[in-house]
Amino acid sequence: MTWWQTGPTLAGTILIFFGPGLAILAAAGVRRLNLVCLAAPVSFSMASVLGIVLRILGLPYNPATYLLASAVAAAVALTLRSVLLRRTAPGGAPAEWGVLGANGAIPLASSRQKLWPLVVAAAVAIPALIITARYVKGFGQPDNLSQTFDNVYHLNAIRHIASLHDGSSLTLGNLTESSTGFYPAAMHDLMALVFMFGGASVMEVVNIGTIVIGAVIWPLSCIFLVTRILGSQATAVLCAGVLSAGFSAFPYLMVAFGVLYPNHAAIAILPVALGLVIEVLGLARSRPSSFWPPLIALALVGPGLVLAHPSTFVALIAFSTPPLVARLLLSWRNYRRGKEAGRSTVLWASATVVYLVFGLVVWVFVRPSLAAAPWTPFQSNARALGEILASAPMGTTAAWVMLALTVLGLYVITRHLGRYWWVMGMYFVGGALYVIVSAWGVGDFRTFWTGVWYNDSFRLAALLPVVTLPIAVMGAQWLIWRIRAFSDYLVAAGHSNPEKLAPFARPVAARLPQVTGVAASVVLVLFLGLGAQGGTLSNVQQRLDTIFATTQNSYLLTSDEAALLQKVPDFVPESDLVVANPRTGGSLVYAVSDRRTLAPHIFGDRTPDEQYLLDHWDEAAYNSRVCPIVRDLNAYWALDFGDFEVVPGDEPFIGLRHLGEDSVPGIERVASVGKTSLFRVTACG
Repeated sequence: MTWWQTGPTLAGTILIFFGPGLAILAAAGVRRLNLVCLAAPVSFSMASVLGIVLRILGLPYNPATYLLASAVAAAVALTLRSVLLRRTAPGGAPAEWGVLGANGAIPLASSRQKLWPLVVAAAVAIPALIITARYVKGFGQPDNLSQTFDNVYHLNAIRHIASLHDGSSLTLGNLTESSTGFYPAAMHDLMALVFMFGGASVMEVVNIGTIVIGAVIWPLSCIFLVTRILGSQATAVLCAGVLSAGFSAFPYLMVAFGVLYPNHAAIAILPVALGLVIEVLGLARSRPSSFWPPLIALALVGPGLVLAHPSTFVALIAFSTPPLVARLLLSWRNYRRGKEAGRSTVLWASATVVYLVFGLVVWVFVRPSLAAAPWTPFQSNARALGEILASAPMGTTAAWVMLALTVLGLYVITRHLGRYWWVMGMYFVGGALYVIVSAWGVGDFRTFWTGVWYNDSFRLAALLPVVTLPIAVMGAQWLIWRIRAFSDYLVAAGHSNPEKLAPFARPVAARLPQVTGVAASVVLVLFLGLGAQGGTLSNVQQRLDTIFATTQNSYLLTSDEAALLQKVPDFVPESDLVVANPRTGGSLVYAVSDRRTLAPHIFGDRTPDEQYLLDHWDEAAYNSRVCPIVRDLNAYWALDFGDFEVVPGDEPFIGLRHLGEDSVPGIERVASVGKTSLFRVTACG
């Protein structure tokens, strides 16, 4: 398969990821930049919440029910908007008002900026092309898969949702009847919907969906966040988009490590949620007329964030604390100056206390067990601090452009500390968490602060770009404005007052066109974007290039194993089940070959019968307990992918270890590719 053949899947991904959100928000009256930026996060919420609701109602989860429910939600939003319009605009007079706010309720660009659509398009297109190119290079082929142990679960989970038409996060668990439980399924739900809509394979759908999340949704989210802080300025929007592609920690790291697809999806929409929090608190550069529109929008985005990955919601709580404190201090200052009633200050103080208590409860209880958080620190405090400042976490090469822009941005904030200190506060929160997880000793203190993220430095490193980008954009904007002012001065002096210039500069200045300042600004933005692609990104690109390659010695699934999985449907009936060791990659028979497997995840509970087969399947000819279980489960088939395991564990799976010896009675080899084989039990009839 070539990338040119993925066009239908790409179209389906765009429809599933953006269509419902666009319809619901447009019906509610949201327009322009907000409409585009909020569409995917709202679709995340729609897909994940609907998966839970449909299971409760006993209805199938598929593209038809998803699009139908989205149409109903859009109709409800349109109806509510019409009712509110009649109440606020007597006599049916036109009024730009929506359930989520009018064109100006959530700040948008001025209609006088005729080039604004082109600016936004460029701000999204440039990083989209860069990130897409990096992902395509790393993935190699559209149907390649990440050779990491987490991928066994993620690919099988998508197949599981598509096969059972069940997208509930409350029961996805570890993909078996005996291990149902909560697992955040927003990303898996959306990917499964695309697959059901017409994807060629689970792997192709995942790769295309990952590209859309990283190359489109992430830049849009970054632009949304930056415009909340700095307003709808062309330089800020362009820099936000271009620089969003320049961090190694995100979006690339979550795909190069893990692979952590849920975190990749959740962090991609985190800037939107954080931007809405800033608006709700009234700290946005262009304040809405009411806090209700952004609050309602946040309520629509929040479920998708939680069900993409709860740890990212906890990150939102942490990053939102400095803005909340800033809002409380602003209310107190306004009260002291007579600009705000004391009641308002009391309300903000109460809200802050409630928020901190709520945040503490979430922080303590929304976390995995210590058994699932084995990662340890690996560096010194000094090195961790340097990595934060240089946007080079996890020991990568310093990102010199990001370092310079971050330093400049911090300088800008110190010049306007009263207005922007909370932006620096968010940066310090993210940095502190990374220092603690990567450099502080193992113990209760470290676990309290970072256990939410499995005490994993990679996961917390991926959060740093969210709080670094606004500061880097401030630095870039300061630099661009200086270059623009200098260029305008040269043009003005060269045309009207050349004696102010040095003799050697006069001929050049006299020939400069009036658009020199604008042109210089654009060139500088592109230069910064290009410069941000060097250094640290080469490390993560090498990692991407390696882990998606399918070779004879691949870590999870070798080329022989992949070839055998393609043959499995020719032998195994759809009703039958394949016994395989998930730690050797054999359980990917579910995702790749569409045949159920006994252990679809490396972890998880198994029934006594399932575990017995995993330990005794090759004893069918002489163990009287085996064949009744085989017949009951239709488990007549087994895969032998050798002894190498991506995650060696205590559970031996000894019932598959001797298949390759060809001396096991009652078992026949039916297909082989290289050293990998598919077996059938003949002793059970």
